[in-house]
Amino acid sequence: MSRRGVRPDEEGRWVFNRLAASYVARPGYTAALVDRIAALAGGPGARVADLGAGTGLLARPLARLGLRVWAVEPARAMLEVLRGDRDPDPDPDPDRDPGPGPGPDPVVAVHASAEETGLPSSAFDLVLLADALQWVDPERGGREAARLLSPRGALAVVTPALADTPFLAALAALVAAANPKARPLPPPVGRLFAAAGLPPPGRETFEDDAPLDERRLEQVLRSLSYVGPALGPAALERLLAEARALARRHGGARWRRTLALEWQRRAGPEASPPPRASAGPGR
Repeated sequence: MSRRGVRPDEEGRWVFNRLAASYVARPGYTAALVDRIAALAGGPGARVADLGAGTGLLARPLARLGLRVWAVEPARAMLEVLRGDRDPDPDPDPDRDPGPGPGPDPVVAVHASAEETGLPSSAFDLVLLADALQWVDPERGGREAARLLSPRGALAVVTPALADTPFLAALAALVAAANPKARPLPPPVGRLFAAAGLPPPGRETFEDDAPLDERRLEQVLRSLSYVGPALGPAALERLLAEARALARRHGGARWRRTLALEWQRRAGPEASPPPRASAGPGR
């Protein structure tokens, strides 16, 4: 069950099952951030539990760098987009030897919540939540992260924040006028790390700037839980028309964000970890 009291098998109640088609239009993550997360995990061959993985905006880039990623997502429609035409992995065991060559898909889709992943204990070099903690119970999610982490594993949280540009400020005003409740609270990062038994995390930031044409801008807005599924059809179409007009007045839409990476490593044995074999290409 999630922080919102919805179980993964209650597909009609899980809002992101209705957002998967639009979600793929969201800008991904910068190469610098992906590289940093891969380094925190330990590089090629490291095992990552990506909690709230969505359509794989981080899972796939990490896999392309040679990491093995277990993409945990409660919205089945999101996992279907993430897998594409690939068959589900019948054996999600993190200790399985992938063997030489391309082998199985290095991203294993896991239909579960972040609070109850069903994955083996002490099996992961990195537990990751990227733009997902706001949907997770921080105490239960923190305890689950602690259970999953290896003795020297790290817990990491990525939180995006839109920049204060003239276009994005005007867009936020449009959204707030259409939905006065559209004021997402900051995710409970401190509570998550405390529940995981870790000290307060360190923090690094990365800047991102993606141009959006009108079609992509519309899809990104539809993907927001407080826009697409929260507004009635007439209100949504009115907002999208106003957003397109706003982008034209500003010479185009740019989705500028600061991506905060907060992380902490478990204080396990000081011995160096065993060497890992390099994994094959991510796709």
